[in-house]
Formats: sequence, structure tokens, C-alpha cells
Amino acid sequence: MRPPKGGNKERLNGRQTRYCVVSIGYTRVGGRKVNCPYIAAVGQRKNMTKDGKGTATIRRRKMKHGPEELDQARNINRNNASNIQEDEHSYKKEEEEGYLFDDEILGPSIIKTIMSSEHKLFSGLIALRIVNALFIQTSYVPDEYWQSLEVSHNMAFGYGYLTWEWQHGLRGYLYPSLFAFMYKFLSILGLDHRLLLIKLPRILQGVMAAWGDLYLYKLSWKLSDRATAQWTLFCQITSWFTLYCCTRTLTNSMESVLVTVALYHFPWPDIRSGQKSSTWKFVSLAVLSVLIRPTAAVTWVLMCSWHLQLNVTKLWKTIKVYLQYGSILLLLSILVDRIFYGDWVFVQYNFLEFNVLHGMSAFYGSHPWHWYITQGYPVIMATHLIPFIFGGWYAKNKVLLMLIIWNIFIFSFLAHKEFRFLLQILPISMHYCGVFFQDLCKKPRLKKKKHKTTKESNSNQKSESSDLTNSEEGQSVTENPDSGSEATKHTEKSETTETRDILGNVESTAKRHSSHEPDADVCPQLLQEMKHKSNLMKAWVLVMVFLVINIPAAVYFGLIHQRGTVVVMKFLYDESFEKNMDVLFLMPCHSTPYYSYLHRNVSMRFLTCEPNLSKEKHYTDEADSFYDDALGWLKKEYHIKRKNPPSHIVYFDRLKTEISEFLTQTGYNHCGTFFHTHLPEGRVGNTVLVSCR
Repeated sequence: MRPPKGGNKERLNGRQTRYCVVSIGYTRVGGRKVNCPYIAAVGQRKNMTKDGKGTATIRRRKMKHGPEELDQARNINRNNASNIQEDEHSYKKEEEEGYLFDDEILGPSIIKTIMSSEHKLFSGLIALRIVNALFIQTSYVPDEYWQSLEVSHNMAFGYGYLTWEWQHGLRGYLYPSLFAFMYKFLSILGLDHRLLLIKLPRILQGVMAAWGDLYLYKLSWKLSDRATAQWTLFCQITSWFTLYCCTRTLTNSMESVLVTVALYHFPWPDIRSGQKSSTWKFVSLAVLSVLIRPTAAVTWVLMCSWHLQLNVTKLWKTIKVYLQYGSILLLLSILVDRIFYGDWVFVQYNFLEFNVLHGMSAFYGSHPWHWYITQGYPVIMATHLIPFIFGGWYAKNKVLLMLIIWNIFIFSFLAHKEFRFLLQILPISMHYCGVFFQDLCKKPRLKKKKHKTTKESNSNQKSESSDLTNSEEGQSVTENPDSGSEATKHTEKSETTETRDILGNVESTAKRHSSHEPDADVCPQLLQEMKHKSNLMKAWVLVMVFLVINIPAAVYFGLIHQRGTVVVMKFLYDESFEKNMDVLFLMPCHSTPYYSYLHRNVSMRFLTCEPNLSKEKHYTDEADSFYDDALGWLKKEYHIKRKNPPSHIVYFDRLKTEISEFLTQTGYNHCGTFFHTHLPEGRVGNTVLVSCR
């Protein structure tokens, strides 16, 4: 046996070596008195009795419980173990349960069946977004036509207007080529009808939006749980701005889808088992989103930096994946642009240089730095804003929240701001709305931890053990005089209960009551049920608020607001079969769709609004020149220059009084009136008018 640390060793007359451990005094070894500063020889015990048994051994034997007490203790242990297992099982069940479909919120629904598998869910989302795409009958911004469909029409059919961005290499052909391929396929089959050319691109974009919705659901599940994912998806499909924009042929809509899917494939650290990530898929989708919409780089600068930081040990391997897949997709984009531009153009750099480095985007309007915070983001979130704030505050994983704040912060530095520029962060914002609803609707956890102590039993046990010990040693012990009085008192018990509120906070409450009071004064299960029903009612009210506000808003903006500029193209299409047409649009530039919605190669002209690319002094674009003196501009263009007036003039009602003299002198008649909006502003009126001759 090795000596303990600090022990003292002595050899006695060639006998076996003894080791002394901590104790002060001396001992006898082999009949000889030995001094040792740290004494207590190995093999000897302190306070040993004559028969070699210690007082502790005797005490344990005297206090040995009977068979009944042992059985009772075993039963208590079994019950405690079963309670722990039941608590863990119920917690896991709560985490996986879909509280969205509780009968007290939405009631039995076919939606529950649709969400039973990923395949059924994706099919349901596709059906929803197709209906969403067919539902949209209005115009939002010119880019949904002029930067996608109009370019695709030109690529497939050889005619279509290309704006100044395409003449200066600021836009890439990668996204329009998706619709150009569809147009060409329809042309080969002889199915290039106007209605199909309008609806099919939106249906295709709707399918892409459904793909994004599915991966938003999977992303939320990966970061939280299934119930949170269900609520996230519900918030996504009830967002008025998502319903309004996601199926429009905007690069922002495609950017939003690609960013969401790429975030799902991002190698998230500390994710649950079974959730897979793919670095190459993440990198490919991230690069593709930047190639289609360079503003997506704002998101990936932050996420890729974090990804590289997480992979410091295999940094070079991660960089190789970035370079490999990034260079392949970049080369593909450059080749597509080379084919249609006829020259080598790096459109992503040109876009960055024009809009960010030179700040030329401010030509189309500028806003104060706080616009996204005070107007932009609150408007697109609408009723979802309050759940988002609470969900972001109480969520465990705040990476997406930091990403949202980062995007708003960076975009606030750009002078030109629009609602649609925040479309890429709208889906991930719904994740935190889902976190809020899940915390609100799950059953409050009333996992109890009771610590009960009985003063009487403790005092008696101590007295009994002391009595047994002293009786064995032949000593008499006088009991505490207060013990008798304690026995006459009611037994006091203390109970500590931990509860988890709807937001995940742990609340601890301590109660003290007497044994003569009934144990079931307060039933925790009853309190849990009452609180759960109250929370479900709150969730039901919020769901109704979402539906009552967001659905009518989506219907109004999708069917009514700004519909005149779209409907008038159908009128012009019908007119083109009756006579030769020459159309003049006296509106703010790019107010209407163009050849992609007419699909007739007729002569048309609109007022241009190109920025001052040549840097001329006192530059004024054509649209501003016209609105400065509308009547004078018309007389100069057609009377002084002796040009033939167009067969049809399309304009807003606000312009009618200014150009009525020209219309009367030239022989125009009123041909059509089309409602446009209830909210006219600036040069935009309530109705669209058509005069023809």
C-alpha cells in the first residue's frame, strides 16, 4: 500500500513498515511506544470497540429498517422514476405536437391531413400559390414587367422593349432566360397565346414560391420544432405582402426563395440529429441568389463569415467549396450574358457600381435613413409585427434575428428605398412569429418538484439514533426538552413548485401549509388546463385578426388597387385586330406592361425617364419635360414637326383637362375608361382613359 500524502514512515526492528496518517499523538506498535506527529497507523481505526467493531457499524445495524419500511421505500423510488419518465415523455410529446391544429383554434381541417407528409404539404403549397398567382390582377412596380417578362419576350420572339439598364449592362439575363425558355417552348408548340404568356410565368414563379414556403417550414423545424414550423408557415401564408408579391415576376421574389432555401442548407451548428446540411447546396444557392439579385450579397457576407469562423480547423477545405461552386455558377452567368449582350459583361459589378458606388439609384427617389425602420418594415409586417417582436425576444436561436437587423441596417445607407427590397427577410421574420405562437399555445409545463420535510420525524429519527448509539456505549443521553412540544404541534410541510409560463420563463413558488389542511387545495392540473385554455383563446383571437386584416388587404391590393394599367392592355390587344395601331402612353414612365402583355408587334411609344448617364448640365428626362408643359409638348411633337398623331392615346384622368384642347383639335374621341385606384397620388389618377381617332 502506498503511503498517503503527508504520511510519516518508520521501520521498527526489521519489522513490516507502518504508515502514519493524519492524527497527533502516539501509538504502540509491537509493544513499543512510537512517537509520530501524523499518527493513526494503517489498519487501525479510531474509536474501535473491544470486539473490533466501530460505533458506526453498530449504529447502522441498530437502525436497520424492517421489511415493511424497505418495501415502502422501494415503491417511492419506483414512483419517482416513473414520474420522471412520464415528465420527459410528455415534454417530448409537447415539442412534437402540432398545436396549430388544436380544435379550440382552427378546428378539424383538411390542412391537418395535408401537413401529415412533406409530399402532401408541398402539393398543397403549390396549389395555394397557383391560386395566388391567378388571383393577382394588378400592377405593383414596373420591374415585374420591364426587367423580366419584357426582356424574355424580346429573347424568345425578337421584339420587346429593352430599357436603358439593358443597354448599359446593369442587368443579367439569367432570370429572364427562365421565362424565355418557356416562351420559346410555347411558340414551338403553337401555344403562344397572350393569356398563356401572361399567366404561365406567374404560375412558374408561384411554384418557386411554394418551394420557398416548404423550405421555410423545414428551416423553422430545424431551428426549433415541428409545432413552431407549422405556425411559421401559417404566418407566411397569411402575410398580406407575401400574398401580394411572392408570385410576381420580380427578381426580389426569386431572391427571397433562394435565400430561404440556402439558409435551410446552411451548416447550422448544434442542430438536432437527423437534420442534415449540405455545404455545396448552400454555397450554390447563395451564389445563384447573388447572380440574380446582387443585393442578396448583404445576407451572405454575414452568414459566410460566420460559416468560415465555425470551420477554422478546415478553413481551406471550406474555401475550396466556395471557389469551386461559386466559379462554376459565375461562369454560367457570364456565358448567358455573353450570348445575349454580344460582349463580355460583368453585370453584377456594373449593378454595384451604379447603385451603390455612384448612388445613381437616388434618381428614382430617395428616403431618409430611418425609412425602413419607421415605415418600410412595419408596413410589410403589418399585424405580424407584434408577434415578431415578442418571438424574437424570447427565441433561443437569434441568428436569423441578427440577419434581419443586419439587412435593415445596411439597406438604410442606400438613398433609394422600396418595400420590396426587404422581401428577402420577410420569410425568416415569420419564424419568430411562429416561435411566439408556439410558446403561447403549448401547454404550460407544471413539472413539480416538491421538497417536504417533517420536523417531528426528523427530530425523532435524530433522537432515536443518538439514543441507540449512547446505549451501546453505555452512556445516557437526555432528550431535548423541546422535542415533546414539537411532537404536539401540527406537522409543517414546505412545497416548492416550478412552472414554465407561456414565454418559457421559469417561475418558482413556495407554499407552506399544515398537515391538517387538505393536500388538494390547489390542483396543478386544473391550473394548467385553465391557463392553457386562456392561451388558446388568445391565439384564436390573433388568428382571427390575421385573417380579418391580411386577407382583405391582399384581396384589395391584388384585385383592385392599380389594375387600370393592366386592364387597358387587354383593350389595346382587342383593338389591334380591328385596325392598325399606333399607341402613345402619356403616363409616368413604365406605368403599363408592354409587348409581353400585348404580344402584337405594333408601334408603341411611352415617355422615357432615363437618368443622366451622360452627365449633362440641367438635364431633364422626357417624362418631366412633358409634365412641365403637356399641351406644348404635344403641339411641338405632332403639329410643329408635322408627325402623324397616334391612333390611340392612353393617359390618367388627371391629365385630361391639360390635353383636352389637343385632343379636340386632332379629332380624338373617348374610347374607354378603366378604374385604376382609390388612392391616387402625384401624376397617377383614379382612372385610365383611352382616346382614339
